[in-house]
Amino acid sequence: MTRNKFEEQLSELKDLLTRMGELNCEAIGDAVTALETQNTALARQTKGVEALVDEKEQQIERLCLKIILKQQPVASDLLFVTSAMKMITDMERIADQAVDISELVIKMSKLPYAESVKEISDMADKVQDMVRNAAKCFVERDGELAKAVCRSDDDVDDLFDVVKKKLTQIVHKDIDEEDNGEQALDMLMVAKYLEKIGDHASNIAEWVLFLSLIHISEPTRP
Repeated sequence: MTRNKFEEQLSELKDLLTRMGELNCEAIGDAVTALETQNTALARQTKGVEALVDEKEQQIERLCLKIILKQQPVASDLLFVTSAMKMITDMERIADQAVDISELVIKMSKLPYAESVKEISDMADKVQDMVRNAAKCFVERDGELAKAVCRSDDDVDDLFDVVKKKLTQIVHKDIDEEDNGEQALDMLMVAKYLEKIGDHASNIAEWVLFLSLIHISEPTRP
């Protein structure tokens, strides 16, 4: 196999990884918009986006195996390909959690919200940026962008703490209002899923930082 063919396959792999990140951002955006508008039809669409993410995961796994078996990459190229197979596990879990949020949206759609929680929307904006940048820093092997993703995870954690405090107060205040208490707990789960999405994006960024510390001498390819 020529180096040109190998570079073509690496480029295809990077495109698939980028697209998987974009689909995840779409799934998160749809889920949170559905939450804000109580749009159950949009919430159900998230399941379709998750299916596309699963499809991309399978395509990436097949391509990685094909590259390893046929191209026999070495040094940093091998590390990148094998790392991609690890990265997509986090990416697939992100899509799962977007669906989890959508399922809670459908559950909560029967009653108007007792109180809006602006911080949940702020969390969603943050994690979408994190997911997009996590995919980008991996594909481009950008350590500085990876550090920014990790810093954003701290911001998401801080927002989750605010949401948790606010919703806990609602539960205690409306202890005799079972519907409000149940809704507040569901909202807290939405925030928890967003926090987990941030953790998965941070996992990818931390892996990029780890890879940047590994120095491998590059043998000459034919």
